[in-house]
Amino acid sequence: MVKKVILILSIILMIMCSTISSYATVPNNTGYKLAEVSFEEIEVKAANDTSRASMSINRIIGATITLVQIIARLIAVIIIIVAVVKTVKVNIEKDKIEKSVDVDQEKVEEIKNKIEKTKRDNIIRIVFALAFMVAAGILSVTKTLKPIIYIYPETDNMNVSVTLSNPDKITCSYPKYDNGWDVVVNKDGTIKEQGKERSYYSLYWEGLIHKKDFKDGFVVKGEDTAAFLEEKLELLGLNEKEAEEFIIYWLPKMEKNNYNLIRFLEDDEYNEEMELIVDPKPDTLIRVQMQFKPLLFKKDIPEQKLEKVDRKGYTVVEWGASEVR
Repeated sequence: MVKKVILILSIILMIMCSTISSYATVPNNTGYKLAEVSFEEIEVKAANDTSRASMSINRIIGATITLVQIIARLIAVIIIIVAVVKTVKVNIEKDKIEKSVDVDQEKVEEIKNKIEKTKRDNIIRIVFALAFMVAAGILSVTKTLKPIIYIYPETDNMNVSVTLSNPDKITCSYPKYDNGWDVVVNKDGTIKEQGKERSYYSLYWEGLIHKKDFKDGFVVKGEDTAAFLEEKLELLGLNEKEAEEFIIYWLPKMEKNNYNLIRFLEDDEYNEEMELIVDPKPDTLIRVQMQFKPLLFKKDIPEQKLEKVDRKGYTVVEWGASEVR
């Protein structure tokens, strides 16, 4: 009965993983198809409604992905614990029989059969445990947290349009992302939406992106995280204020770990997930997207080569990161 329940749960979980992963990683173009056959005012409303619906759905997808991964790993752990307990229990019975003065031959045979059955059952349990771990791994989508965008023009009152290539993957934004941000920006980086009075120092969004392979990167002690980020963020072109905001947001999530496996996405990798389109085009565009994974033990990995970025002229800077489990 237990085996049947585990088998059914495995199948359901695999289907859920496949469905969620497919939906979360394939852009929803419903709004664009509608726009092809609609009047201009209907185009805008449909796109806005689609964008809002996609954001709401992606929030649910993000939470569901996390929940399914937790459940899958929890079931895998429970299955392994059951296998260990069964093995220990049958071995204890075997030891008792072997130490007994009056050995009952039938009892010995019974224990031998139990041991063989436990071995066979444990093979099945291990297969199911691995299946659940693989199911959790199928969900290769993570959530990039707090990408914020700074804009530094060379003149005051500069009109700037900012759009993201996959708005259906956005789960949260501020000010609200409606087909992009149309803003007026001053040299000091102060941002105002067109026709509105409220000022911002940055544009903010969060969304779903793929996890990337750690083909190279850095393994950093948790206690060394601040010094590491100060050095690398300066190299990547962030000024002290931008680096400070990055560090004070991510440091509490990283310094508590024994080690962190860290990698910064390359431009083409990040653009494939979410390209940042700015009009007028800046002289310098800096995008820092870090992915990190907590580690219990140090591991060897080829060091990622980072090129120094020099800021010049009209500059746009974006930073964000995601924790990979």
